[in-house]
Amino acid sequence: MCHSPLEDARIWTVLLGMDQDAAEQVRCAGCAHCGGALHVANYPRKPRGVCRALLGVAYEQRLSFCCTLCRRRATPPSVRFLGRKAYLGIIITLVMDLEHGLSPHRRRRLIDALELSAQTLHRWRIWWRQQI
Repeated sequence: MCHSPLEDARIWTVLLGMDQDAAEQVRCAGCAHCGGALHVANYPRKPRGVCRALLGVAYEQRLSFCCTLCRRRATPPSVRFLGRKAYLGIIITLVMDLEHGLSPHRRRRLIDALELSAQTLHRWRIWWRQQI
């Protein structure tokens, strides 16, 4: 049994599957601007916050497409990545949830464990509040 859900490879597989389903819907719909066919044009990613060995090579790319006619991008929403953030979406979500009940000592341990800076945590809080 795994003590941390983030160390269980199944969660990363489920999140990847959700992203792949969303990407397939976008690809099948075609270009929203001109109706052209969409082809794979994934973005490279180096996710932070979790050991990359747990994630696999699929987490090294953000799923995206490019129209063959107008060359515009079609990037589906992702449950793995929050916009252009370097840290994985689940890490940001958990940290923001924990932030409300953390003692200063536990906050410091979390920052150290995830190799965050206090400045990054502050930026996340601002970003998170703007999304709500």
